[in-house]
Amino acid sequence: MSSLGLHNNRKRQNENHNCDQHIQKKICFDGMENQKLANFSVAPNGTKNNSLVSGITKKQGTEKKILSIKNFKVHHKPKIDHVDESWRHLRDAVVAIQQSRPLQDNLTQEDLYRFVDNLITQPRSPAPLYTDLRDLTEKHIKSCLNQFLTGSGDRLTFLRQLNDCWTQHCQQMKMVCNIFLALDRGYVLHNAQVSSIWDMGLELFRTHILEEVVVENRCVDGLLMMIEKERSGETIDRSLVKSLLRMLSSLQIYHKVFENKFLVATEQLYLREGQRLMQERDVPQFLVHVDKRLFEENARVLHYLDMSTKRQLIYCVEKQLLSEHKTQLLQKGLDMMLDQNRMTDLSLLYNLLSRIKGGCEDLCTHFNAYIKSFGKTIVINPEKDKSMVQELLDFKD
Repeated sequence: MSSLGLHNNRKRQNENHNCDQHIQKKICFDGMENQKLANFSVAPNGTKNNSLVSGITKKQGTEKKILSIKNFKVHHKPKIDHVDESWRHLRDAVVAIQQSRPLQDNLTQEDLYRFVDNLITQPRSPAPLYTDLRDLTEKHIKSCLNQFLTGSGDRLTFLRQLNDCWTQHCQQMKMVCNIFLALDRGYVLHNAQVSSIWDMGLELFRTHILEEVVVENRCVDGLLMMIEKERSGETIDRSLVKSLLRMLSSLQIYHKVFENKFLVATEQLYLREGQRLMQERDVPQFLVHVDKRLFEENARVLHYLDMSTKRQLIYCVEKQLLSEHKTQLLQKGLDMMLDQNRMTDLSLLYNLLSRIKGGCEDLCTHFNAYIKSFGKTIVINPEKDKSMVQELLDFKD
């Protein structure tokens, strides 16, 4: 029994020894792994290595780490603090925008913002930067004038050319305003006598392009020509007319250079048309034509004319087609429409005459005269003595 117990004790000691060795190996292995992981992002010289772990994949049930080392993106920050150097880059950017070509020197919009900020935060006033930008814009706009003075195309071609120039100018000024936003907010807003960059561009375009006599006359004459064609039944490019009229409104010369001439041309057109149609058509047809013209002019206001023109335009149509022919319409057509009981035409006559001053009063006067005249013919006619009462009652109904 003693030898058997001694044997069992030795066996247990061997098992414990093997277990301790296994635990020590595992601890050593884990320690090595932890050391590897700890040193994984450390360079041999002890500094951190700029690397990124992109992902972890599993293969055959074992977790395996895969590394993908990438360099950090380097952002080139401009270190330009000198006034002349900053303006040179900004000037080149503005010229590139005006010439519709890419920016040079691989500059971004953020870089250009920083250049503007450098210039307006200098000890000197931002006024020279605003002046330089104005001079640069003025020079470009002046260079655009020659194409309108030397061109020999027809009116429609001229209008399209002018519209293209205006559209490009607006697009360019929007980009310039975005770049010089800090100048607008930091300098212009605090100086009431200085126009914003956008308004400055409009002033220069108006002064050097639209206020040129040749350009102004060709533009207005071309617009009047297109509107006259549309009134004659032809199809025109309404979007072109709308864009150019919006241009005149934006430049604040719509009323000065266009509206007065447009209203004069409208008055002359409907004066001639009213006189001619009163001779050629009967009253119901004339009324239908007047109603159509009023609808067309209202649609014209909605499509491309300025809303401020509506009142004078509609008044002009009503005056030349209704007020000038009011008496003729009532004398020539009212009795006939009442005799034939043409309710639709009578309703249209009332609606149109109610639009003009004194129209309803004159209509009532002529209607009263018609009632008296018709009733008198029934009463004084000896042949209708037997049926007089019934006819008067029927007429009343």
